[in-house]
Parts: sequence; C-alpha cells; structure tokens
Amino acid sequence: MAGSARARERQPESTKASLEEQIRMRAHEIYLQRGDEGGSALDDWLQAEREILAAQDAAVDEASRESFPASDPPAFS
Repeated sequence: MAGSARARERQPESTKASLEEQIRMRAHEIYLQRGDEGGSALDDWLQAEREILAAQDAAVDEASRESFPASDPPAFS
C-alpha cells in the first residue's frame, strides 16, 4: 500500500484528481452493490482503490509487453 501512495504523490495534480474521482465512483458502486448500507465507507474506498490501481498496473504491464516483444531481434549488428 505504501508503494501506491508514493506513486500517487509523484503524479501531476490533474492525474491525482482523476484517480481520486475514479476511486470515488467505484467506491460508490460498491456501496450501492452492498444495498446502500452505511458503515463501511473506508472498506469501500480501500477496495475501490485496490481495484483501480490493479487495473492501472495491468494496463501498464500490457503496454510494456506490446512495446518490447521478446521475438524482436536486436537492433544492432
């Protein structure tokens, strides 16, 4: 968890706001899925944060695999 907090600190303000908005929206969806029952706002937020950050990490990993395919020969002779 500490690693994700440090990563967010290095993001531009607009990216942080966007990330927070994504988490807020997902946390609200989780709240609604639980039947509008209060008392678990922190748990909903933390679950949403884990999901959003995991999805971002997966997207970065996928982009990295596409950028550097293992089958490409070296560029030098």
